[in-house]
Amino acid sequence: MSTLIEEKMKEAIGKKQVDINTFIWKGNKVLDEQGKYKQTEKKLTAMIEYELNECYDHCKTMLFNKDIQNPGRYVVLETIADQKDKCGAELFLRYVDQKNNLSRFTLLGSINEFLKNNKEAFKNYKPVVGDVFSGVPNEFTKIPLSMIIDGCLDRLGTFNKKHITRTFILKQGIWLTPSESKELAESEAGETRDRLEVIRERLNIKDIEKLYINSKGLNYTQMRAMLNIKPNKKYMDLTTHQLETLRYRILFSLEETVKDHISAWEKRMEEIESVAEFKGFKL
Repeated sequence: MSTLIEEKMKEAIGKKQVDINTFIWKGNKVLDEQGKYKQTEKKLTAMIEYELNECYDHCKTMLFNKDIQNPGRYVVLETIADQKDKCGAELFLRYVDQKNNLSRFTLLGSINEFLKNNKEAFKNYKPVVGDVFSGVPNEFTKIPLSMIIDGCLDRLGTFNKKHITRTFILKQGIWLTPSESKELAESEAGETRDRLEVIRERLNIKDIEKLYINSKGLNYTQMRAMLNIKPNKKYMDLTTHQLETLRYRILFSLEETVKDHISAWEKRMEEIESVAEFKGFKL
């Protein structure tokens, strides 16, 4: 029996050794003499303690860095959540204006009066839309009331589109609605044109830029709305199409992508931890 257990333990240790020997750290891409980018690679098991710690610290930076220009992935997740709420706040103000003909000035007065009369109830609690307004669509009920106040006062600021790049938008792909498909089949000299060519022309999408057909992609109106967002545009100045596409589609896609990045960096950290433990290194 003891021999069988020993064999099983050796087998398990052997598998662990094989596993950690497959862990590769990929460095930055560098330009070689031929003008081509090459990426350095090194096995984690071949690294000394200092190198492993450098890699480990880099992972933490990629996850938690609070630098404004290069935020960590967890910080980006927080930004996305904030952007969803701000888009929602602006959409809510437009909904109230359209549905109840209530101006921002009037709405702000009503909110302030409500808060004044319910000081004790919200003494240790930050109210959301659902605490104050009844009968509003569910997508608005959890927006912080403080953001609605900011929206009334034009204090939502500008939308930071740094992470929503042109490449990211085009990567979502496009899938036309029936009416869009009909409209974009422009005729030239009696011949029906390729819809993708028409889309490229209308949206100024270059030939070198990839445009994907994807049944889960954006429709033409959404694609146009996203590609037309200018840098440092106030939430108040974004079109309703832009706000809706951001809040209900693009920011969710970005969130999924960022979560994938987080999983990848956390996996690298686990690999480094396994190698450090095996080699008796301290992280």
